[in-house]
Amino acid sequence: MARKANGQGHTYKVGSSYRTVIRQGGTVVTAMAKTAQQSKSLAKAKLSKLPQDQSSVPGNPKLKVEEFLLHWLDETHQHQIAYSTYRRYRSLAVHHINPFLGHHELRKLDSQVITNLLINMRSGGQSVRSQQQARALLAVALDEAENTNLISVNPVRKVRNPQGAGKVLTPLKIEEVRRLLKTYQGTFLSARLHISLICGLRQGEALGLRWQDIDFESGTLTVSSQIQMINGKATFTRLKTNRSYRTLVLTEETLESLRIHKNLIGKWQTSCNDKWVNLNLVFPGDSGAARSSHIDYNEWQKALKLCGIEPHRLHDARHTAATLMYSQGIGIETISRVLGHSSSAITSRIYVHTSIDQLKDAAEKVNFALNNNNS
Repeated sequence: MARKANGQGHTYKVGSSYRTVIRQGGTVVTAMAKTAQQSKSLAKAKLSKLPQDQSSVPGNPKLKVEEFLLHWLDETHQHQIAYSTYRRYRSLAVHHINPFLGHHELRKLDSQVITNLLINMRSGGQSVRSQQQARALLAVALDEAENTNLISVNPVRKVRNPQGAGKVLTPLKIEEVRRLLKTYQGTFLSARLHISLICGLRQGEALGLRWQDIDFESGTLTVSSQIQMINGKATFTRLKTNRSYRTLVLTEETLESLRIHKNLIGKWQTSCNDKWVNLNLVFPGDSGAARSSHIDYNEWQKALKLCGIEPHRLHDARHTAATLMYSQGIGIETISRVLGHSSSAITSRIYVHTSIDQLKDAAEKVNFALNNNNS
């Protein structure tokens, strides 16, 4: 068995139990438990209670949190996440995390200090979501610090994730979806509505669609990139997570709307002559360039108003696609794959409680079972 890096340890089976051995500098700790995960947790708990041997920590032993966090975020992590996520994380680091605990030595950071940070954010009026993102950022950053032996154990593991009332989703009703699709059938906006309300693409994914992503013969659409504003310029970027890269099977109505749409774009391109910027976008802006997200949003609001529907966020179209699928008995794992969520647990947490039809069906089945006397 290959020896793991200092501080990583290894776990192996002993009879019906598991043993974990972790070496940190000149210290060795072991732990036995019924499962591998319990064994690892016990070993790390033992290690965290031992006096830290500073000679075993590489680099500056007095490294401050603010120095580590921004360097890691700018030099390493930003290349692994979407640009919008990076901007959000950096804002949290600069405006909330570093002002509160940036002066702490990294190796002395503990769970209570991090808990106090989240309490301070809450007292300052920051949302539960912002608190959760701050904790998530620290969790990933300090995992890296642990993996590189800058700290012996990640203290975020002992910090509870902030909880609050979940967001109330406001998807469109099925009658409203029908009204929108019928009203705009055959127009430039028709395909855009199908891509949001039926396929559930995020705005950046929709605006980043190119015609090579759509296979009319097989009836599929591949989501492989998105457009985001970076330094004021519309830029193709990687998707939010690995599971965001996905292939969808389109309905015949959606395919037809895209065929009509492609013909409309072709006429538009011809009318622009040599002024057309050929990025091959499905939903281009003026002269073929990337479509402004603000214009895209305004067109959505105008469509709702014309059809007598109350204002909704554009992202509510994505929620609509999910709740429509769920109300038709489509499984959570399939919905998760369609939406490109990082895990089906996220899909379940967001959508399972939103469809009253499923709850009515459950109540009716229970009522039938109680009142159907077959004896």
